[in-house]
Amino acid sequence: MTPRVALGLQGGGAFGAYGWGVIDRLLEEHVEVVAVSGASAGALNGAALVAGLAEGSDEAARAALERLWRATAERSPLSGLDWFGPYAPLLGPVVNRSLLTARELAAYVSPFVPSLRNMSVLRAVVAASIDMDRVARQERVPFFVSATDVLTGSAKVFTGREVTTDALMASACLPELFSAVEIGGRRYWDGGYAANPALDPLVFGGTGATDLIVVQLTPFETDSVGMLPAEMASRVSDISFNACLMRDLRTLVEMQRYARESDSQAPRMRAIADLNIHLLHAPCLLAGGKVSKLDTRWSTLSGLRDLGRATAERWLRGARDAIGTESTLVEFALS
Repeated sequence: MTPRVALGLQGGGAFGAYGWGVIDRLLEEHVEVVAVSGASAGALNGAALVAGLAEGSDEAARAALERLWRATAERSPLSGLDWFGPYAPLLGPVVNRSLLTARELAAYVSPFVPSLRNMSVLRAVVAASIDMDRVARQERVPFFVSATDVLTGSAKVFTGREVTTDALMASACLPELFSAVEIGGRRYWDGGYAANPALDPLVFGGTGATDLIVVQLTPFETDSVGMLPAEMASRVSDISFNACLMRDLRTLVEMQRYARESDSQAPRMRAIADLNIHLLHAPCLLAGGKVSKLDTRWSTLSGLRDLGRATAERWLRGARDAIGTESTLVEFALS
């Protein structure tokens, strides 16, 4: 049987370009993607992927993902720094430190910058690179976008014709930078707080997937944490945005062990027992503030893409034969 893959795409700002690289390499293998769930940058990647697949080919999907990230770089306020050409990488430490400080101050400054609060730049990126009408109309690949209800703290999952530009903005809405996005009388913040990404629809939604591949953007662990307040705030953010993914993966692994050992015939137990679960761990290079999630220069985004492709290549060398046959995530614990 040909493997049918459901993709869970974690969010993480500019690290979404790393996710682009992972997906790009998987598409070269012509895996059959049958469902996608994403949060924040993962939702943007998912929208581009689904729009491209709706055109009918993996190559169209790869081209759609590249359009998304080129549009991001073209509209980046940091794009001018790439004019330094081969010397641009030397600016990395200065840029990263400046962006850490900028994020720390953003909560105090952003209320006075309407174009930032209304997410106008990100809206322009989506308008220039993703056919959202096609995303909403297509029925080939179920697509789920998570956001966090501001008042209840619970996850809201948009799907089908609910997946609009506003839904993508809600999923990517960091409260220290942007105003809450209102949809249907409810206000939403970044999906990473509550479902990063939502995995339930992929596991129990009747997608027919044989495999769930989760693409992580922020490593669970780091080898160092700086002493500056901005560096510590960045680590707090990473822990917060990984908490729900860590919880969901642990739950799925335990449920799968129980379902397989008990041979339960309950529909939800059969769904988890028959699914092969895989996690593409984010490399340590993406931890510890070595690269900023706000750095949207093309030099940074293309480097992250290449890192994602290399990570997927290494994973495929060890796990290619497991796709469609067995889980590679059989236990979940931090050392």
